[in-house]
Amino acid sequence: MRPLADQNRTEPTTFSSCDRGNVAVIFGLSFIPLVLMLGAGVDYGRAVSTKSNLQQATDSAALAVAKTIVATTTNQQAQSQAQVYLLTNVRNAVAVVTKAEISADRLTLCLDSTAQIPTTIMKIAHIETITTKATTCAQTPGGMNGTYEIALVLDNSGSMSKSAGGKSKIAALRDAATSFVNNIYSKTTDVKMSIVPFSAGVRVLDPSVSSNRTLSWIDVNGNNSQHWLVFGDGSLVAATAKAAAKTAGFTSRFDIFTKLKSLNSSWDWGGCFEGPKYPLNVSDTAVDTSNAETLFVPFLAPDEPSTKDKYNNSLYTNNYLAETGGSCSGTVTGDWKLLTRACKYGKPKKDGSGAGPNSSCPTSSSQTVLQLTATQSTITTKISGLTENGYTNLHEGFMWGWRTISPTGPFAAGRAYATKDNHKIIVFMTDGFNNWQSATSTVTGSAYQAAGYYSYNGTANQRFPDGTATNGNGVNYQTTLEAAAGSSTDYHDTSRNMQDELTLEACTNAKTAGVEIYTIGFSVPVDPIDAQGLKMMQDCATDANHYFAATDVDSLNAAFASIGSGVGKLRLSK
Repeated sequence: MRPLADQNRTEPTTFSSCDRGNVAVIFGLSFIPLVLMLGAGVDYGRAVSTKSNLQQATDSAALAVAKTIVATTTNQQAQSQAQVYLLTNVRNAVAVVTKAEISADRLTLCLDSTAQIPTTIMKIAHIETITTKATTCAQTPGGMNGTYEIALVLDNSGSMSKSAGGKSKIAALRDAATSFVNNIYSKTTDVKMSIVPFSAGVRVLDPSVSSNRTLSWIDVNGNNSQHWLVFGDGSLVAATAKAAAKTAGFTSRFDIFTKLKSLNSSWDWGGCFEGPKYPLNVSDTAVDTSNAETLFVPFLAPDEPSTKDKYNNSLYTNNYLAETGGSCSGTVTGDWKLLTRACKYGKPKKDGSGAGPNSSCPTSSSQTVLQLTATQSTITTKISGLTENGYTNLHEGFMWGWRTISPTGPFAAGRAYATKDNHKIIVFMTDGFNNWQSATSTVTGSAYQAAGYYSYNGTANQRFPDGTATNGNGVNYQTTLEAAAGSSTDYHDTSRNMQDELTLEACTNAKTAGVEIYTIGFSVPVDPIDAQGLKMMQDCATDANHYFAATDVDSLNAAFASIGSGVGKLRLSK
């Protein structure tokens, strides 16, 4: 029998067991609040980050939309425009502009916005979202200071007929560009604008005006080295080719057009020109009548051979004359000789189904370049008539846009580059990318465009970059593309890279000269611009803030609306 003291002693093991149970209960009861506290910290941190992002996005939206306000702009319109910017710039949340208010003097825009941030761990407590808010006001002194020369360089290629959601891309462009013009003119009268529609080529002049064929900057005597390359009986020596054309009775391409018009009334000169040799074709070079290389050659797509492949398919795209007709005597062999035979234009005889001498030249009178003018109604009328057709040649469009605001040639309509408080601006819009039709297993490698052919029977095209430009990519495209002649390899992608290089060198040179460049890539989901095309437009712009990507009608309107160059220095007032 144990002593009484031993009988009353509590066993340590029993007490220890009870203690563990109590701790488990206490920990279990405190776990859920602890998790919620930690979760609240995580979600609160995300809310703080989103609030900062929302404020920045709301500030940016206010600054952008404030530029576009005109006398007729409503609060609802401003709210809708601001919403487009907000959706683009707010991350990881659903953001909404809840209010937009324009001041009575039209100089201040205030925005309220909210963002709903989805929670993570706090959902345990049935808290699904956290709401954060932002408020801002943007104020502008109003008006535009200085004088402005603005070139609207607008893609009119065939793909502009496709839908942008609710309307065609060309219709959306007409509306957005018209609003842009009206907006600018509501702020200043010290502005001139030009409109440069482009596709595979640019219709520079109205061909129905006879004096447009004798302008001092046109190569009317056939002295430019590129004038007779495809009309010189096979010779690529400029003097020899010119002599061959003279023997056939021609002193300029206008003489050939006279003959062609007698055969088909639509085969008269279409108002387009070909590009100068490189690097004149990427710079703003003054026209010098004593230097034929600075003069512009009228565009004339040559008749191409009727040669077929083993499946009886035509190798060439533009056969429109009989190769042994005209004033020719005897026969020649070989596609290059057939293509460049000048005598077939003497008394031309129609043959084939090619588009003719204006292939790659826009044929609609509404696509003629509108040179610099201060008349608002003339500008908006031109925009209202824009139509779509053909391939895309961004380089050609950009260069003619630059030339319209140039103080030198060919139009010499712009003020001098150093003119105080004068702003030279290009707004450059496309829905695509450089696209030059190829033609494998031919002596040219391609269809004919403003830059000629990929190759001249294995001889280099001197209009292409030669890799020597300090601001270029170092690729000699003259050598690369001359191999396209006679090759079964498709050089289309190489030609695109070449045209991109021409475009970017031109953009760089224009910026160096003091031109401000805005670019818009109109890339709709059903017909997108690829990554290479979008990057080229980004690189062409003055900086990242001068580039806009539009994916539908609303964002195209927003892009044009935000391009408020010189509208005045905006500031945030709240």
